[in-house]
Amino acid sequence: MKRIIAALALALSLAAGAHAAELKIAVIDMQKAFQEYEKTKTIEIKLNQQMEVFKEYSNQLNQQYQNLRKQYEAARDDSQNIAFSGAERENKRQKAQQLYESLKLKEQEMTSYSESRKTQIRDMYTKLRNEVVEEIRKAVHNKAVLEGYTIVLDQSGESLNDVGFVVYIQPGLDITDSIIQDLNRGYRKNAKDPVAGAAAASEK
Repeated sequence: MKRIIAALALALSLAAGAHAAELKIAVIDMQKAFQEYEKTKTIEIKLNQQMEVFKEYSNQLNQQYQNLRKQYEAARDDSQNIAFSGAERENKRQKAQQLYESLKLKEQEMTSYSESRKTQIRDMYTKLRNEVVEEIRKAVHNKAVLEGYTIVLDQSGESLNDVGFVVYIQPGLDITDSIIQDLNRGYRKNAKDPVAGAAAASEK
């Protein structure tokens, strides 16, 4: 909301001081631009694929944990079974203790892996999202300079009444579709794997 007020104040200030130049305003739906930018869709696909890899390994760790748990429970029960001799029960008890320690280590491994991968995915998404937003900002800036817009407002924002900030705008002043076309044209020309790049950067 503060950004909206600041943008309005700037627009009014520019309008008041525009003696020689005509005020020219455009709007963009930043949310739509973000969603329909092909790089965003590629990022979502790649991150989902990465999540599947993490999920598969998590399942493997969980299976190992369950197997250890069964072994531990069997050894624990045998250590209390009076059908075995005292020496045998002691051996079973020691085995159960060793399995219990292995079980706890596996549990710690599962927790550590889950937390580290969640953090990795979150950091990758944040980094890539910021890159996409910055690319959209640059595209808007370039168009504003080329076409002489004094100010460009984001119409995807909402007021405190949950009403769109921009209530009406002449269709010709909405540059959203044009920005999306420019972004996708440039992305197809220079397409790379954004997630692979972010993953490599995170490992440095």
